[in-house]
Amino acid sequence: MSVARNPSLRHGLRASALLAVLAFAALATTACEPPRPPAKDKPILFVHGWSALGAGDDCRGNFGALETSLKSAGFTGKMITVGYYDSDTNCDVNLRDWGSVSNSTSWKDLSKALSKYIYATFTAKGTTVDLVGHSMGGLITRGAVQGTQAKESGFSAPIKVEDSVTLAAPHQGAAWFSNGCFWGQCSGLKPGATDIKWLATNANPQSAVATDWTVFGSTADDTVPADSALAMGVSDARKIKYTTLEHSDYMGNATCEARVAKALAEVDS
Repeated sequence: MSVARNPSLRHGLRASALLAVLAFAALATTACEPPRPPAKDKPILFVHGWSALGAGDDCRGNFGALETSLKSAGFTGKMITVGYYDSDTNCDVNLRDWGSVSNSTSWKDLSKALSKYIYATFTAKGTTVDLVGHSMGGLITRGAVQGTQAKESGFSAPIKVEDSVTLAAPHQGAAWFSNGCFWGQCSGLKPGATDIKWLATNANPQSAVATDWTVFGSTADDTVPADSALAMGVSDARKIKYTTLEHSDYMGNATCEARVAKALAEVDS
């Protein structure tokens, strides 16, 4: 049987060929589309880390230099510092307004309060945010995304976070001496703590929109080992390791500030 003598077969072959051409054309068009331009207009939330005995944090002193650097790099979105101790100063928001929070509240429970704040203030209004967390603040931000994705009790509905940066966050626990912590927030920061194990169940949590994580650590950080600070399931390009930064240096170091700006603006490949 020849194709020429079978009109149905001939038409079927032509249709198949046409579909193949159209599919190739669509693929080529997608491949040639320019990447999404860097986004610098989203609100950025900054969350500070643990303070011994809940002594409090000066949000402006902690994140002021980084905010200035980001503004100089062209970021125009609102920048919001988030606290949770009763003695925090110069913070735009305190999570005590979003949950039952005390100076000893675990970082996971602080994640729940943060998720409620983000959902009510931004997500429910269609606004996507970026996050920057230093030290325990990085666990709080990661926990907020992870808990809402899993729809765990106490968290809000899924939130919208496009880019998230953790600076010296103890994803696998803080330095060896944290094993001496037996109560309060400090006990939740040691390797093997229940909430640290919970983090390990999702190496790259995602929000209601695709979330790009970038993790920063330093071999000179005596508080959070570099391996712990970089322990997330992200590409090597998004694991930023330094050799000279101490635990409190990240937000005021020009090289680190520039890399944070890149992390908050770029699109993951």
